Amino acid sequence: MSNASEYGYFAKDVAADLEVTTSTLRRWSIELEKAGYKFERNEKDQRIYYERDFKAFRELRKLINNNVVLVDAIKAIVSMDVEGLNASQTPGVYREETRLTKQLLEELLDAKINKAIQQAFEEGRRQGQKEIKDTINKMEQRSKERDDNLMSVIRSIQEEKEEVKQLIAVSQEQEKKTFWQRFFSRI
Repeated sequence: MSNASEYGYFAKDVAADLEVTTSTLRRWSIELEKAGYKFERNEKDQRIYYERDFKAFRELRKLINNNVVLVDAIKAIVSMDVEGLNASQTPGVYREETRLTKQLLEELLDAKINKAIQQAFEEGRRQGQKEIKDTINKMEQRSKERDDNLMSVIRSIQEEKEEVKQLIAVSQEQEKKTFWQRFFSRI
């Protein structure tokens, strides 16, 4: 690829150099074109790739390998000055941009993690509240059933107590009667 400035390359060559499949390269190319990136084409309307395109694809692959979403990586590549990408940057500037990119990625990841944790916490809290309400309702229902059973037992005891009082009163009356009164009351 030393003559990259003079000659263009086809997708097969670019894919081999980037160690990706031709279908992946085609998908990336389509997405880049949708975002405004221009590829040259031959008379058969095939894309011709030049060194600047290689640089763009290498940067795209780096971003994707660093867990950047494809859509965001495409936007970043389109906004870059690909032709002067490595030539115009000093190592210090490149490292600073890499550090800032990593820091941005970490912040985005932290924000996503925090959001996921917050959602999980809220879901857990809602589930916990629902379980507590269900438990309270079950306890109240059991308490009501227990109270109803207890009142039923108390009523039956009171009824039995009244019957026993009446029997005792009748028995005491009969004891007060003399033998002759009891004898004649049966007749």
